[in-house]
Amino acid sequence: MEASATARRDDAKIFLREFTRELVREINPSTKIILFAIIIFAVVGALYIGFAQFNEARRGRRIIAEQQAQLAAQQAQLAHANEILNKVADSTERLQKTLSLGETLRVNYGPGVCLIYGSYTFVEAGTGRPLRMAESQSNESGNTIQNGADQPELTPEGNGQIAEYPFVGTGFHTGDGFILTNRHVVQPWLADERAQSLTSTVNGKPRLKKLVAFFPDNPQPITLKYKQAATGEDVAVCTIDPKDLPPKTPVLPLEKDSDTVATGRIVVTMGYPSGPDRLIAMLPEDEARGIQNRYGSTESLLTYLGQTKHIRPLMTQGNITDLDARRIVYDARTGEGGSGGPLFGPSGRVIGITFAIFTENTASNFAVPIHFAISLLEKSGWTAPAIPDPEQKDAANAAQAGAR
Repeated sequence: MEASATARRDDAKIFLREFTRELVREINPSTKIILFAIIIFAVVGALYIGFAQFNEARRGRRIIAEQQAQLAAQQAQLAHANEILNKVADSTERLQKTLSLGETLRVNYGPGVCLIYGSYTFVEAGTGRPLRMAESQSNESGNTIQNGADQPELTPEGNGQIAEYPFVGTGFHTGDGFILTNRHVVQPWLADERAQSLTSTVNGKPRLKKLVAFFPDNPQPITLKYKQAATGEDVAVCTIDPKDLPPKTPVLPLEKDSDTVATGRIVVTMGYPSGPDRLIAMLPEDEARGIQNRYGSTESLLTYLGQTKHIRPLMTQGNITDLDARRIVYDARTGEGGSGGPLFGPSGRVIGITFAIFTENTASNFAVPIHFAISLLEKSGWTAPAIPDPEQKDAANAAQAGAR
């Protein structure tokens, strides 16, 4: 069966082969050429179409790659533009903060900067008798005889007026009734030539008679108690009974990061340079003249200004011009009476306490670095209060304003 089946298949193959040959012989040569041409054309067409599609696909891939490269470049340019825009926005924000720093600090912390007023006398060492002005003598016509001295002579004898010397300065609240100022503000006789001259005439010792603080928006002065002073730096600590503080008296934040203090950085100072004279100069001329005629003494004048809410610290802005371990030199304007005022840094925290001015060069005002005051405060029993950063306080104020 296998042999017969195989023979049949071979016969079929032979028949088919012979049939094909005869069929080809019967086809017209021209037809063969046409068919061959058609086949060649079809093959060439297929190759052409395939090659064209390949080139088109390759061109498409190249275009896509170029577009992707362009897109990546545009994304890089966009990222760079965003970076520049962010830097510009940051610079603008810093500029706005710089321009508004002084006003922001004045609004937030101005009510915590007080004008310090006091007076002192001299007493005779050993006896404690107060030193008095020498009694004036009159000639026959009733005119007072001048002794020709530049300073009135002080003596424990007689019934002359007790010599009392007023002084003014600046201080600021650091929390829980603690007030920072200068040593020479609460002990003004240290820089008083009268105290030096007394040693040649009578052995007199200074004695603080009065020490009060006038806070903005508070009609009455508050009694200050001298706590202690530093021996090396011009810093002193006073205290106020917390219950006597005006409501919502701000606590000025103290800077503990020394890296924020550098030459060229912006600073803001507050204080009461020229004391009551500057405050009166801010009033209308007629009112100022009437006040000066009505109130002769510094204390009565300040009491009136406090009751009429005319006591406001002066805010000035400048930059740090020099720096060392014991002093900060800056060019924000201040003057006598501004001693003891806070010097704010760009962070909005107090970086120093003004203690001296150089009248020959307005770019050379001096402040004690605040870390000296912090150590003295801690020795006095002060504990740093938990107060928000100025930035957080500004945000809180803005939120409250928006809520209102």
